[in-house]
Amino acid sequence: EEYFFHGLEVTKLCLESLIRTRHPKTFLSVVNNGSCREVTNYLQQLYDTKKVDQLVHYKENIGKIDAVISIAKVAEEPLITITDGDVLFKQDWMQGVEEVFEHFPEAGMVSPVPHGTVYNTYTINTLFDAFFKGILTFQSICNPEDMLRFAESIGKKDTMYKNKAKLKYQLTVKRSEYSAVVGCGHFVATLRKEVFLSSPKKWSHLAYASVADRDYIDIPNEKAKLWRLATVENYAYHIGNNPTDWMISICNELKANSQKTIAVPKSKKCNTPLWFKKGIVRILMSSYVRPYFFKKLGLTTHRDNF
Repeated sequence: EEYFFHGLEVTKLCLESLIRTRHPKTFLSVVNNGSCREVTNYLQQLYDTKKVDQLVHYKENIGKIDAVISIAKVAEEPLITITDGDVLFKQDWMQGVEEVFEHFPEAGMVSPVPHGTVYNTYTINTLFDAFFKGILTFQSICNPEDMLRFAESIGKKDTMYKNKAKLKYQLTVKRSEYSAVVGCGHFVATLRKEVFLSSPKKWSHLAYASVADRDYIDIPNEKAKLWRLATVENYAYHIGNNPTDWMISICNELKANSQKTIAVPKSKKCNTPLWFKKGIVRILMSSYVRPYFFKKLGLTTHRDNF
């Protein structure tokens, strides 16, 4: 199909950037989800040359969630990154993500790609806990060029940031001098192992469906009473189906990753019932209360339609 015409090139760009930027404590698992022969041969070559630690082949595409959840549930590592096969990783992205877990042990899900439009998507624990801890605040802190690049890569250049205020201001958590962005997407995210203890035990049998992400990632993270955050710096790009010259240049400039690893603290959670948190957040984010709530959090403009 035309969409997958550059499939091998996309896969190489993704995995080469990942291999170069992994740190020593990483166990790299790759799932071949019904790929063409050329991609399958390339993946097998990576495994045979010990560039990846585990390779799982499926004859047909069984969907992202069913392909990776079974691996995540039995993994021994405390942090598990789930990524699509069209992500370009930047230098030190692992350290950037681990720093969020270090400074915010309440986090259960962290993405290396920030964007200011998902602050109210499965973030009940984040909004409630951070507000009552006094660390929820608006800041103008992310690189707008990187955010627009992401929007363009998923075909939403003209719609994602139609409200320019969302490009300028981000809802964040700030503890001492360290900040993280509230909310994140699914296309690449690192989760605590304990999140998967709350996910369904059976396969979803959904090859392409947002409901699978919801049931196996979004809701389990909420049930675990953990936060959903993103790094302030953009550490990855969405390649899409047609790599551009600037993406290839970024990959070619990657160096061997830093040996630095961070001891991730145990999770820290507020045990207030989720139903109670949900009720309070629903009130705070209602159309009437939200402008006043956002003013309290430091948003100085465009509060009515943010």
